[in-house]
Amino acid sequence: MGTETAVTFDANVFSLETVKRALYRCSDQSQFDITSEGGAITVTFSAIDPDGLADKIRNEVLDQDLRDTLSKETANVRTLILANAFSDTGLIR
Repeated sequence: MGTETAVTFDANVFSLETVKRALYRCSDQSQFDITSEGGAITVTFSAIDPDGLADKIRNEVLDQDLRDTLSKETANVRTLILANAFSDTGLIR
């Protein structure tokens, strides 16, 4: 398929879940092997354009990490909005 390439992420900066979400978004371009040891998450893959895919994976990990951060920061606001929306329906008393 192409050249085998590895991309490593610091597990103190990015969670394994974040890396997995990012790889799912790139799963149409390759299959991935993930290992986690010694504070590092390593993703190994083969691709025709390994540098391009590695860049895409890095960008996607950053994007997924930001989504996770925003989700945590806005959780209370979302809960209040949903509670208010359902309180007007008579479903919650």
